Amino acid sequence: MLALLLVSAFARAGAPGDGASLRLKLLPSLWMDSSNAAGLAFSAPDRFNTLQAGYGHESGDYRRMQEGATVSELSFDTSGAMEVGKVQLWGHFRYDNISEAGASFNTLLYDPFDERFLYTAADTVAGQWKKQSYLMEFKAAMPVSESLSAGVHVRYNDRIAAGQIDPRAESYNYSVSVRPGLSWRTGSSIFGLNGLYTNTFERSTPSISNSQEIQRVFLLRGLGNWVGDQIGGSGLSTMYFRCNSWGGSLQYSLESPFKLLASVGFTSHSTAIRESATQPKPHGSTMRRELDASIRAVFGSGVRHKAGLSVFGAKTTGTEPTTQWNTASGEWEVTFSADQCDFLTADALLSYEALILEGESYSWRFTGIAGFQAKQDSYAVPAASFSYSNLSLEAGAERRIAFKGSSLLLGAGIKGIKNLGHSYDYTGHRTGTAPVRDLYPHDIAVLGADLLRGSLSAEFAIALGKGLSLALAAEGSYLAASSDIGPLSRWVAEGAVKLYF
Repeated sequence: MLALLLVSAFARAGAPGDGASLRLKLLPSLWMDSSNAAGLAFSAPDRFNTLQAGYGHESGDYRRMQEGATVSELSFDTSGAMEVGKVQLWGHFRYDNISEAGASFNTLLYDPFDERFLYTAADTVAGQWKKQSYLMEFKAAMPVSESLSAGVHVRYNDRIAAGQIDPRAESYNYSVSVRPGLSWRTGSSIFGLNGLYTNTFERSTPSISNSQEIQRVFLLRGLGNWVGDQIGGSGLSTMYFRCNSWGGSLQYSLESPFKLLASVGFTSHSTAIRESATQPKPHGSTMRRELDASIRAVFGSGVRHKAGLSVFGAKTTGTEPTTQWNTASGEWEVTFSADQCDFLTADALLSYEALILEGESYSWRFTGIAGFQAKQDSYAVPAASFSYSNLSLEAGAERRIAFKGSSLLLGAGIKGIKNLGHSYDYTGHRTGTAPVRDLYPHDIAVLGADLLRGSLSAEFAIALGKGLSLALAAEGSYLAASSDIGPLSRWVAEGAVKLYF
């Protein structure tokens, strides 16, 4: 009876019949993907709702050391948009349950690749991790007048992680962000302005199950430089990572004769890393500044085109303190600090998408992406560097076959990456230690590899009632890479059950 009531309720909601119809409805709403929710008051998608449960598994030796040799993920995802009175609303919730096996050189963090948290601990044990993530977010936009609108995007992410093999850790991570915005329309143009504030916190408590065997860890300083510590006994205690971020973006949109949205934004992240809550000991701090810009356009009638160009740049500076214990005050004091890490990132992406329209959906979809990525990281004393640059090309095609009351989406894609150069150099005296010998040489080999990846996907959707469709989806990919450490490969398989209503 409950199932019948749910189906009846969904059937009255009305919405797209499959993934292709949903994509087509979202395509012209460029403000959906922007950082300014206020623009939705002038350019919002039609009402839609999606609900899906999925499972994915990947395995292979094409991975960085901190990634699992095998990764399994169970997910639940739902999102939707609607108009309530004069307020345009969009909401999203996602739950992920992740199991990783074979990951090493990460003792503490949920995300070991977050450059805001440079000063962390690492170990050589190929361990296992259990991770869970809860993501909740919404956007709301409402008109203030005929030409002015206000909006806000609120996002909260709660994540936990637990290492399963000594040295293990329990990590709790949350991030909450608020993006207030305004948009102003004059004629066919829309101007937008939004701000950003994010508070991120991670608390990680290292431990061991076998108290008879103390575990050695490396307190990473950057690019192979480290300080020795241990877990167990009087070794490393709870670590605290606190980050505050602020920034803003400007947007310009043109609604006629075609849709165009251009934006430019800036974000600054300031992170302090401490050990112990009762006797805080500074372990380092980072300052990360990011600059991004993009332009996207949608045009065409019989064939709908979408083209975009985005660029991103970031600089992370890591500052290390020299500390000493003050016996009089019972506190750790910083006697000297120096900027040691200087990490630079640059990305550019050119994308194109063409949809051949047929009825209320499309029959064919073609995509093309060209990208460039560069990394230039350096450490001051002792000098070390880590750099690479890659060029990527990607192409895909999707065919939609319509039946009476159902549809089938079949897709195929191919992606290639060509490395333009890579190197890792370390001039210190610890060349025989694990971070210098194993971690960074392996990572530069992976990130600097040439690769080719192919993928296939399918989705079959069937109408269950007016405005309600059930879909079964599957996707698989395989990549082969040529690297300095030999041939590498990785395969990924995903499946999902979806509801569109």
